[in-house]
Parts: sequence; C-alpha cells; structure tokens
Amino acid sequence: MRKIGLLVISTVLVLSLALTGCAQKAGVKTTGTAPDGNETSIEASAFKLISAQKAGNYELVDTKTLKDWVDQGKDMIVIDTMPADFYAKGHVPKAVNAELPKTSLADATAEQKAAFAKLLGDDKSKTIVVYCGFVGCERSHAGAMYAKELGYTNVYRFPGGIISWQDSKFDVEK
Repeated sequence: MRKIGLLVISTVLVLSLALTGCAQKAGVKTTGTAPDGNETSIEASAFKLISAQKAGNYELVDTKTLKDWVDQGKDMIVIDTMPADFYAKGHVPKAVNAELPKTSLADATAEQKAAFAKLLGDDKSKTIVVYCGFVGCERSHAGAMYAKELGYTNVYRFPGGIISWQDSKFDVEK
C-alpha cells in the first residue's frame, strides 16, 4: 500500500512539474515561440497563413518535406515567385522563376500570368510547389491560388520560402 502511495505522489509531482513548464510563472516572462517574446505576432501570422490556405484551397509543404522531395527527385515543378534578381542570388534547387506581385494576383500583369501559366505545363495533376521569400510574403499565395484557378489539383505552397530553406542550411542553386 505504501508503494502505491509513493507511486501516486511521484506521478502527481512529475505531472505538476511537466504542466507548469508550459505555464507562465508570476512575474517571469517566458519566451514562447517568438524570439522577441511577442507571441501575438506569431499567432497573427499563423492565422493569416491558415486563412490564406483555406481561401486558396491548396496544400502546405514544410521545409524538411520539400527538401526530401528535392532529394528524392520527385516529379514536380517548383516555382520561385520572387523578382529575377532575388532568384539569381539563390533558390531552391531545380526551381524555376516566375515573378508575381507582392500584393495579390489582381495586380499581376498579363505577361506575369502568362509566364507563370507556361511554367505549369499541361499536366493538371502534376505536383506544383510555389514559394517566395518568407511566411508573410503573399507572392506564393497568389501563385498557388492562380495554379488552382487554372485547374491544377496538386498544388502546394511552401510558406517558409527561401529564408526558411537557408535557415535550415540547405544548399541553394544559383
């Protein structure tokens, strides 16, 4: 009976310590996800990304998964939507470039839309991955939405973009 009592007390103590590790103690600021401690900005960015994905009806791919796809030689088209001078400084290996506007697809020129559509090819079921600079960049959202609008069914947005790729210490192509 004494062993059971000690086991219960030990379990409660371990759980209490584990649970308080995520809680903020009075007067002590924890870092959370945001390096600057501003968790509200992280949350706002996350909800903006989720809303964009729902509106665009495309999928998301994270940095590690995209790296795996590149390494495996997955049959896909990766499109960097940044301006050509940024693309030339370094891009995801095998990515092609089609600049799109920062704001929305409505601001794209006919030439930008045509160049983007040409890169997609004829296979509407081919995996398409669109990215730009970083999570807050809207170019990749515009590209993913346009690909869906054109009837492509296997469209992914790589929201971390080239910054996440480089932060992960993955090689870039120039």
